[in-house]
Amino acid sequence: MTTATLPTEPLRAEHRELRPHLRALDTAADEVDRWDVDEARHVLGEIVEFLRDHLVPHARAEEDVLYPAVERAMSAPGATMTMRADHEEIVARIDRLATTVDALGADWPDADRARDVAHQLVGLSAILQLHFAKEEEVLLPVLDGALTGAQADELFGRMGEVAHS
Repeated sequence: MTTATLPTEPLRAEHRELRPHLRALDTAADEVDRWDVDEARHVLGEIVEFLRDHLVPHARAEEDVLYPAVERAMSAPGATMTMRADHEEIVARIDRLATTVDALGADWPDADRARDVAHQLVGLSAILQLHFAKEEEVLLPVLDGALTGAQADELFGRMGEVAHS
């Protein structure tokens, strides 16, 4: 079976579209100590906005639609609890970053605060990259073996509805 014919290709494609945004977290971490306060607020604010507007709805759709489908396919209720725990940690980290950005003041770029922001960005990037890998290497193959193309289309249609509601 080629990648193009996998029933879960729509989610894999969405992950490919999101990955440059995840790499941007690492880039920002490398540059954050060189920004003035206005640039820091702007760039970090855009990152938080993207994470809240795109990644959090993506996670909600996975929890409401994708993970139950995986658990049914595996006949294993609760099998995706670790993935849900990842989402809780990701949201907590996004909230912490947002709080940090809101608190940026005239003392920026204070070395300790810039280092903390860089660590937050790298940590978010790492957990998101690992989370995507677990989905693609562990969960999606379960669905590829269990769903027809039509069933996958319906599943991803429902995910889209949840993500955009």
